[in-house]
Amino acid sequence: MLVCHVAGTAQRGQDGVTRVLYEYLERHRVAGLEPLVITAVADAHEREHFPMIEMSAIRLPLYRDYKLYTGTATAFEQTLDQYGIEPDVIHIHTPCPLGRAALRYVERRGIPAIATYHTHFPSYMRHHRIGVVRPFLERALAEFYRRCDRVLVPSRMLCDWLSNLGVGSARYLPHGTDIAMFNPQRASLQWRQRLGISPERTVLLYVGRLVWEKNLRVLVDVWGRLDRRRYAMVVVGTGPIQSRLRRLMPDALFLGYRSGIELATAYASSDVFVFPSDTETFGNVTLEALASGLPCVVADAPGSAELVRHGATGFRIEARDSIAFADAIETLAAMSRERKLLWRMRARVDAESYQWSSICSELFGEYRQLLHERREASTMRAQIASLSSP
Repeated sequence: MLVCHVAGTAQRGQDGVTRVLYEYLERHRVAGLEPLVITAVADAHEREHFPMIEMSAIRLPLYRDYKLYTGTATAFEQTLDQYGIEPDVIHIHTPCPLGRAALRYVERRGIPAIATYHTHFPSYMRHHRIGVVRPFLERALAEFYRRCDRVLVPSRMLCDWLSNLGVGSARYLPHGTDIAMFNPQRASLQWRQRLGISPERTVLLYVGRLVWEKNLRVLVDVWGRLDRRRYAMVVVGTGPIQSRLRRLMPDALFLGYRSGIELATAYASSDVFVFPSDTETFGNVTLEALASGLPCVVADAPGSAELVRHGATGFRIEARDSIAFADAIETLAAMSRERKLLWRMRARVDAESYQWSSICSELFGEYRQLLHERREASTMRAQIASLSSP
Protein backbone atom coordinates (compact mmCIF):
# COMPACT_ATOMS: atom_id res chain seq x y z
CA MET A 1 0.00 0.00 0.00
CA LEU A 2 1.40 3.36 -1.06
CA VAL A 3 0.55 6.11 1.45
CA CYS A 4 1.19 9.64 0.23
CA HIS A 5 1.72 12.23 2.99
CA VAL A 6 1.06 15.86 2.00
CA ALA A 7 2.67 18.38 4.36
CA GLY A 8 3.51 22.07 4.12
CA THR A 9 7.02 21.31 5.37
CA ALA A 10 8.97 18.09 5.83
CA GLN A 11 11.96 19.72 7.52
CA ARG A 12 12.56 17.42 10.48
CA GLY A 13 12.21 19.12 13.84
CA GLN A 14 10.76 22.33 12.39
CA ASP A 15 7.53 22.10 14.35
CA GLY A 16 5.13 19.69 16.03
CA VAL A 17 3.63 18.61 12.72
CA THR A 18 6.93 17.34 11.35
CA ARG A 19 7.74 15.59 14.61
CA VAL A 20 4.51 13.61 14.32
CA LEU A 21 4.98 13.07 10.58
CA TYR A 22 8.35 11.36 11.04
CA GLU A 23 7.02 9.18 13.85
CA TYR A 24 4.47 7.91 11.32
CA LEU A 25 6.99 7.54 8.49
CA GLU A 26 9.50 5.56 10.53
CA ARG A 27 6.89 2.88 11.26
CA HIS A 28 5.41 2.51 7.78
CA ARG A 29 7.66 -0.16 6.31
CA VAL A 30 7.50 -2.39 9.36
CA ALA A 31 3.72 -2.36 8.87
CA GLY A 32 4.03 -3.20 5.16
CA LEU A 33 3.31 0.34 3.96
CA GLU A 34 5.28 2.38 1.42
CA PRO A 35 5.52 6.09 2.32
CA LEU A 36 5.85 9.06 -0.01
CA VAL A 37 6.04 12.70 1.10
CA ILE A 38 4.83 15.60 -1.05
CA THR A 39 5.84 18.93 0.44
CA ALA A 40 6.73 22.56 -0.17
CA VAL A 41 9.90 22.22 1.95
CA ALA A 42 11.84 18.95 1.63
CA ASP A 43 14.52 17.78 4.06
CA ALA A 44 17.77 17.11 2.17
CA HIS A 45 18.96 14.52 4.68
CA GLU A 46 15.63 12.72 5.12
CA ARG A 47 15.22 12.39 1.34
CA GLU A 48 17.83 9.65 1.60
CA HIS A 49 15.46 7.64 3.80
CA PHE A 50 11.99 8.57 2.57
CA PRO A 51 10.91 9.38 -1.01
CA MET A 52 10.01 13.08 -1.27
CA ILE A 53 8.71 15.38 -3.96
CA GLU A 54 9.24 19.10 -3.39
CA MET A 55 6.61 21.24 -5.08
CA SER A 56 6.99 24.78 -6.39
CA ALA A 57 6.54 27.29 -3.57
CA ILE A 58 7.42 30.77 -2.33
CA ARG A 59 8.87 31.62 1.06
CA LEU A 60 6.56 33.33 3.55
CA PRO A 61 7.79 36.82 4.51
CA LEU A 62 7.06 36.61 8.26
CA TYR A 63 7.94 32.91 8.66
CA ARG A 64 11.03 32.36 6.54
CA ASP A 65 11.27 28.67 7.45
CA TYR A 66 7.98 27.96 5.66
CA LYS A 67 6.90 28.05 2.04
CA LEU A 68 3.52 28.31 0.33
CA TYR A 69 2.64 26.10 -2.64
CA THR A 70 2.18 28.22 -5.75
CA GLY A 71 0.91 25.57 -8.14
CA THR A 72 -2.61 24.51 -9.03
CA ALA A 73 -4.59 21.33 -8.43
CA THR A 74 -3.90 20.42 -12.06
CA ALA A 75 -0.16 20.90 -11.56
CA PHE A 76 -0.30 18.66 -8.48
CA GLU A 77 -2.03 15.94 -10.51
CA GLN A 78 0.41 16.29 -13.40
CA THR A 79 3.40 15.98 -11.06
CA LEU A 80 2.18 12.67 -9.66
CA ASP A 81 1.39 11.41 -13.16
CA GLN A 82 4.84 12.46 -14.34
CA TYR A 83 6.46 10.27 -11.68
CA GLY A 84 4.04 7.42 -12.31
CA ILE A 85 2.67 7.65 -8.77
CA GLU A 86 -0.68 6.07 -7.93
CA PRO A 87 -1.31 6.39 -4.17
CA ASP A 88 -3.67 4.01 -2.41
CA VAL A 89 -4.32 6.56 0.37
CA ILE A 90 -3.45 10.24 0.75
CA HIS A 91 -2.82 11.60 4.24
CA ILE A 92 -3.13 15.40 4.40
CA HIS A 93 -1.32 17.25 7.19
CA THR A 94 -2.17 20.83 6.25
CA PRO A 95 -5.23 22.72 4.92
CA CYS A 96 -2.96 25.16 3.03
CA PRO A 97 -2.96 25.43 -0.81
CA LEU A 98 -0.88 22.25 -1.13
CA GLY A 99 -3.38 20.33 1.00
CA ARG A 100 -6.26 21.75 -1.03
CA ALA A 101 -4.60 20.66 -4.26
CA ALA A 102 -4.20 17.17 -2.83
CA LEU A 103 -7.86 17.08 -1.78
CA ARG A 104 -8.93 18.07 -5.29
CA TYR A 105 -6.70 15.29 -6.65
CA VAL A 106 -8.26 12.55 -4.50
CA GLU A 107 -11.75 13.72 -5.42
CA ARG A 108 -10.91 13.45 -9.13
CA ARG A 109 -9.19 10.06 -8.79
CA GLY A 110 -11.46 8.40 -6.24
CA ILE A 111 -8.67 7.89 -3.69
CA PRO A 112 -9.39 7.80 0.07
CA ALA A 113 -8.31 10.95 1.92
CA ILE A 114 -7.41 11.01 5.60
CA ALA A 115 -6.36 14.19 7.41
CA THR A 116 -4.82 15.00 10.76
CA TYR A 117 -5.99 18.20 12.43
CA HIS A 118 -2.56 19.38 13.54
CA THR A 119 -3.04 23.12 13.92
CA HIS A 120 -5.96 25.06 15.41
CA PHE A 121 -5.58 28.17 13.27
CA PRO A 122 -8.66 29.99 14.67
CA SER A 123 -6.91 30.35 18.04
CA TYR A 124 -4.06 32.23 16.30
CA MET A 125 -6.37 35.10 15.40
CA ARG A 126 -6.42 36.45 18.95
CA HIS A 127 -2.63 36.71 19.10
CA HIS A 128 -2.56 38.64 15.82
CA ARG A 129 -5.48 40.83 16.93
CA ILE A 130 -7.60 39.90 13.91
CA GLY A 131 -10.39 38.04 15.69
CA VAL A 132 -12.90 39.42 13.20
CA VAL A 133 -11.51 36.93 10.65
CA ARG A 134 -12.18 33.91 12.86
CA PRO A 135 -15.74 33.06 11.65
CA PHE A 136 -14.58 33.06 8.02
CA LEU A 137 -11.59 30.85 8.86
CA GLU A 138 -13.76 28.40 10.79
CA ARG A 139 -16.12 28.03 7.83
CA ALA A 140 -13.20 27.46 5.47
CA LEU A 141 -11.71 24.78 7.74
CA ALA A 142 -15.08 23.06 8.14
CA GLU A 143 -15.54 23.01 4.36
CA PHE A 144 -12.06 21.51 3.88
CA TYR A 145 -12.30 18.77 6.49
CA ARG A 146 -15.87 17.76 5.54
CA ARG A 147 -14.44 16.66 2.19
CA CYS A 148 -12.03 14.19 3.84
CA ASP A 149 -13.05 10.58 4.45
CA ARG A 150 -11.56 10.65 7.94
CA VAL A 151 -10.21 13.45 10.15
CA LEU A 152 -8.00 12.43 13.06
CA VAL A 153 -7.92 14.91 15.93
CA PRO A 154 -5.46 14.60 18.87
CA SER A 155 -7.63 16.65 21.24
CA ARG A 156 -11.04 15.51 22.50
CA MET A 157 -12.19 19.11 22.86
CA LEU A 158 -11.23 19.98 19.29
CA CYS A 159 -12.73 16.75 18.02
CA ASP A 160 -16.05 17.85 19.53
CA TRP A 161 -15.53 21.35 18.09
CA LEU A 162 -15.09 19.97 14.57
CA SER A 163 -18.08 17.67 14.98
CA ASN A 164 -20.19 20.69 15.96
CA LEU A 165 -19.05 22.39 12.74
CA GLY A 166 -20.47 19.46 10.78
CA VAL A 167 -17.29 17.41 10.30
CA GLY A 168 -18.91 14.04 10.87
CA SER A 169 -15.75 12.07 10.07
CA ALA A 170 -13.77 13.52 13.01
CA ARG A 171 -12.17 10.83 15.20
CA TYR A 172 -10.06 11.18 18.33
CA LEU A 173 -6.51 9.86 17.98
CA PRO A 174 -3.82 11.32 20.24
CA HIS A 175 -0.13 11.56 19.43
CA GLY A 176 2.53 9.65 21.31
CA THR A 177 6.00 10.14 22.66
CA ASP A 178 9.28 8.26 22.86
CA ILE A 179 9.24 7.11 26.47
CA ALA A 180 12.71 5.57 26.12
CA MET A 181 14.24 8.84 24.94
CA PHE A 182 12.31 11.10 27.31
CA ASN A 183 13.00 9.57 30.67
CA PRO A 184 13.66 10.85 34.23
CA GLN A 185 16.92 8.87 34.26
CA ARG A 186 18.46 11.43 31.89
CA ALA A 187 18.61 14.02 34.69
CA SER A 188 22.11 15.51 34.81
CA LEU A 189 23.75 17.67 37.44
CA GLN A 190 26.47 18.43 34.90
CA TRP A 191 23.86 19.94 32.56
CA ARG A 192 22.88 22.45 35.24
CA GLN A 193 26.49 23.17 36.11
CA ARG A 194 27.40 23.87 32.47
CA LEU A 195 24.63 26.48 32.37
CA GLY A 196 25.91 28.05 35.58
CA ILE A 197 22.77 27.20 37.58
CA SER A 198 23.40 26.75 41.29
CA PRO A 199 21.81 23.69 43.03
CA GLU A 200 19.37 25.73 45.15
CA ARG A 201 17.65 27.41 42.18
CA THR A 202 14.46 26.00 40.63
CA VAL A 203 14.91 25.47 36.90
CA LEU A 204 11.95 26.48 34.73
CA LEU A 205 11.89 25.12 31.19
CA TYR A 206 10.05 26.23 28.05
CA VAL A 207 10.35 24.19 24.85
CA GLY A 208 8.75 25.23 21.58
CA ARG A 209 8.71 27.59 18.65
CA LEU A 210 9.47 31.19 19.55
CA VAL A 211 6.39 32.86 18.09
CA TRP A 212 3.74 35.05 19.69
CA GLU A 213 1.09 32.43 18.87
CA LYS A 214 2.55 30.37 21.72
CA ASN A 215 1.24 33.02 24.14
CA LEU A 216 4.80 34.00 25.05
CA ARG A 217 3.80 37.42 26.32
CA VAL A 218 2.60 35.53 29.39
CA LEU A 219 5.97 33.76 29.69
CA VAL A 220 7.70 37.16 29.58
CA ASP A 221 5.40 38.50 32.29
CA VAL A 222 5.83 35.42 34.49
CA TRP A 223 9.61 35.71 34.31
CA GLY A 224 9.36 39.34 35.29
CA ARG A 225 7.46 38.37 38.46
CA LEU A 226 9.89 35.74 39.75
CA ASP A 227 12.97 36.18 41.92
CA ARG A 228 16.07 35.59 39.76
CA ARG A 229 18.00 34.44 42.84
CA ARG A 230 15.59 31.53 43.32
CA TYR A 231 14.75 30.64 39.73
CA ALA A 232 16.48 30.00 36.42
CA MET A 233 14.58 30.16 33.12
CA VAL A 234 15.76 27.95 30.26
CA VAL A 235 14.25 28.45 26.80
CA VAL A 236 14.71 25.77 24.13
CA GLY A 237 13.64 26.57 20.58
CA THR A 238 14.03 29.06 17.78
CA GLY A 239 11.72 31.36 15.91
CA PRO A 240 11.23 34.85 14.46
CA ILE A 241 10.84 36.58 17.85
CA GLN A 242 13.94 35.08 19.47
CA SER A 243 15.95 38.31 19.54
CA ARG A 244 12.94 40.19 20.93
CA LEU A 245 12.49 37.64 23.70
CA ARG A 246 16.16 37.88 24.65
CA ARG A 247 15.66 41.59 25.28
CA LEU A 248 12.39 41.11 27.16
CA MET A 249 13.66 38.25 29.33
CA PRO A 250 17.01 39.34 30.80
CA ASP A 251 18.97 36.58 32.53
CA ALA A 252 16.96 33.82 30.84
CA LEU A 253 19.10 31.16 29.15
CA PHE A 254 18.33 30.65 25.45
CA LEU A 255 19.71 27.33 24.18
CA GLY A 256 18.37 27.45 20.62
CA TYR A 257 17.13 24.31 18.89
CA ARG A 258 17.79 21.01 20.68
CA SER A 259 16.74 17.46 19.85
CA GLY A 260 17.42 13.88 20.84
CA ILE A 261 19.44 13.27 23.99
CA GLU A 262 20.23 16.99 24.38
CA LEU A 263 16.53 17.82 24.56
CA ALA A 264 15.72 14.84 26.77
CA THR A 265 18.47 15.90 29.20
CA ALA A 266 17.07 19.42 29.36
CA TYR A 267 13.64 18.09 30.32
CA ALA A 268 14.83 15.61 32.93
CA SER A 269 17.30 18.06 34.50
CA SER A 270 14.72 20.83 34.99
CA ASP A 271 12.20 21.24 37.81
CA VAL A 272 9.07 22.74 36.23
CA PHE A 273 7.84 22.83 32.63
CA VAL A 274 6.12 26.14 31.83
CA PHE A 275 4.00 26.20 28.68
CA PRO A 276 1.43 29.02 28.33
CA SER A 277 0.47 28.24 24.72
CA ASP A 278 -3.29 28.22 24.11
CA THR A 279 -3.04 27.33 20.40
CA GLU A 280 -2.09 23.65 20.67
CA THR A 281 -4.05 20.74 19.25
CA PHE A 282 -2.15 18.24 21.38
CA GLY A 283 0.93 19.46 23.22
CA ASN A 284 3.79 17.23 22.06
CA VAL A 285 6.30 19.03 24.25
CA THR A 286 4.03 18.77 27.29
CA LEU A 287 3.89 15.00 26.85
CA GLU A 288 7.68 14.87 26.50
CA ALA A 289 7.98 16.82 29.74
CA LEU A 290 5.61 14.46 31.55
CA ALA A 291 7.51 11.44 30.21
CA SER A 292 10.66 13.02 31.66
CA GLY A 293 8.97 13.20 35.06
CA LEU A 294 8.54 16.95 34.93
CA PRO A 295 5.54 18.67 36.61
CA CYS A 296 3.87 21.08 34.18
CA VAL A 297 2.22 24.48 34.44
CA VAL A 298 0.19 24.88 31.26
CA ALA A 299 -2.61 26.94 29.76
CA ASP A 300 -6.07 25.54 30.42
CA ALA A 301 -6.79 25.10 26.71
CA PRO A 302 -7.12 22.23 24.21
CA GLY A 303 -3.99 20.16 23.87
CA SER A 304 -1.78 20.43 26.92
CA ALA A 305 -4.67 20.75 29.38
CA GLU A 306 -5.91 17.30 28.37
CA LEU A 307 -2.55 15.79 29.31
CA VAL A 308 -1.99 17.46 32.69
CA ARG A 309 -3.95 16.37 35.77
CA HIS A 310 -4.58 19.53 37.77
CA GLY A 311 -3.16 19.17 41.26
CA ALA A 312 -1.56 15.81 40.49
CA THR A 313 0.97 16.18 37.65
CA GLY A 314 0.85 19.96 37.31
CA PHE A 315 -1.49 22.92 37.10
CA ARG A 316 -3.85 24.14 34.38
CA ILE A 317 -4.04 27.93 34.40
CA GLU A 318 -6.27 30.42 32.54
CA ALA A 319 -4.18 31.24 29.48
CA ARG A 320 -3.70 34.98 30.08
CA ASP A 321 -3.38 34.90 33.88
CA SER A 322 0.36 35.41 34.39
CA ILE A 323 -0.13 35.95 38.14
CA ALA A 324 -1.70 32.50 38.48
CA PHE A 325 1.11 31.00 36.39
CA ALA A 326 3.68 32.51 38.74
CA ASP A 327 1.73 31.34 41.82
CA ALA A 328 1.57 27.78 40.49
CA ILE A 329 5.33 27.80 39.90
CA GLU A 330 5.88 29.05 43.45
CA THR A 331 3.63 26.28 44.79
CA LEU A 332 5.61 23.57 42.99
CA ALA A 333 8.93 25.05 44.07
CA ALA A 334 7.83 25.12 47.72
CA MET A 335 6.88 21.43 47.85
CA SER A 336 8.83 18.98 49.96
CA ARG A 337 11.31 16.70 48.25
CA GLU A 338 9.02 13.69 48.84
CA ARG A 339 5.98 15.41 47.32
CA LYS A 340 7.97 16.56 44.29
CA LEU A 341 9.08 12.96 43.75
CA LEU A 342 5.45 11.78 43.89
CA TRP A 343 4.40 14.33 41.25
CA ARG A 344 7.31 13.29 39.04
CA MET A 345 6.34 9.63 39.31
CA ARG A 346 2.70 10.34 38.44
CA ALA A 347 3.77 12.43 35.43
CA ARG A 348 5.88 9.56 34.11
CA VAL A 349 3.14 6.97 34.62
CA ASP A 350 0.58 9.12 32.78
CA ALA A 351 2.91 9.59 29.80
CA GLU A 352 3.52 5.85 29.44
CA SER A 353 -0.02 5.37 28.14
CA TYR A 354 0.84 7.43 25.00
CA GLN A 355 3.10 5.09 23.03
CA TRP A 356 3.67 5.51 19.32
CA SER A 357 3.47 1.77 18.60
CA SER A 358 -0.20 1.50 19.60
CA ILE A 359 -1.13 4.89 18.11
CA CYS A 360 0.41 4.06 14.73
CA SER A 361 -1.24 0.65 14.77
CA GLU A 362 -4.60 2.41 15.03
CA LEU A 363 -3.65 4.89 12.30
CA PHE A 364 -2.54 2.17 9.88
CA GLY A 365 -5.77 0.33 10.61
CA GLU A 366 -7.63 3.45 9.46
CA TYR A 367 -5.65 3.43 6.19
CA ARG A 368 -6.60 -0.17 5.49
CA GLN A 369 -10.22 0.33 6.48
CA LEU A 370 -10.59 3.37 4.21
CA LEU A 371 -9.01 1.52 1.27
CA HIS A 372 -11.27 -1.48 1.88
CA GLU A 373 -14.38 0.73 2.01
CA ARG A 374 -13.41 2.54 -1.18
CA ARG A 375 -12.77 -0.72 -3.06
CA GLU A 376 -16.05 -2.20 -1.87
CA ALA A 377 -17.90 0.91 -3.04
CA SER A 378 -16.14 0.73 -6.41
CA THR A 379 -17.07 -2.95 -6.81
CA MET A 380 -20.68 -2.18 -5.90
CA ARG A 381 -20.87 0.60 -8.49
CA ALA A 382 -19.41 -1.71 -11.14
CA GLN A 383 -21.99 -4.40 -10.34
CA ILE A 384 -24.84 -1.92 -10.49
CA ALA A 385 -23.57 -0.60 -13.82
CA SER A 386 -23.38 -4.12 -15.28
CA LEU A 387 -26.93 -4.92 -14.18
CA SER A 388 -28.32 -1.72 -15.69
CA SER A 389 -26.53 -2.09 -19.02
CA PRO A 390 -28.58 -3.62 -21.88
